[in-house]
Amino acid sequence: MVDFQETTIVIGLIVLGVLVITLVAVMMSKVVLHFMKGPLEDRIAAQYRPDEILMKDLKALSFGRESAGVWQLRSNGGLVLTGKQLHFFMFLPKSNLCVPLDAITELTLTKSHLGKATLYDLLKVHFSADGKMDSIAWYLTDPKVWKNKIEALKAGGPTN
Repeated sequence: MVDFQETTIVIGLIVLGVLVITLVAVMMSKVVLHFMKGPLEDRIAAQYRPDEILMKDLKALSFGRESAGVWQLRSNGGLVLTGKQLHFFMFLPKSNLCVPLDAITELTLTKSHLGKATLYDLLKVHFSADGKMDSIAWYLTDPKVWKNKIEALKAGGPTN
């Protein structure tokens, strides 16, 4: 016969364990993002003056480039929009992707890219690179605002 009190203690310990693991995961992600912020800001500042940057998200999460296939890892970094290009500063491995605005052929909001799905909207950018079509998707703080701003820039409309 199972003792009710022992069962309650075991369930309580399991719930406590899940809460502790969740708390540690949240805190670790905040620490990692804080650690990334300085180096990303430095790389962006080396490339652009503050008045050139129309939008910036230092918590961008790339879901990968279509041309690189499904086996690539997701990567965090900083996404910057200027009047001429969309520039992703990948944190690790340290690399950059610059997409001229005139090379962008389509902007969509999606919940999946390259077989990787999320509950949140991703900004998916279709573009031409070296004469070939490609795409990349990012999880951003506000992908709809990014999409609207890029579309306005491409249309030659107001950017505010």
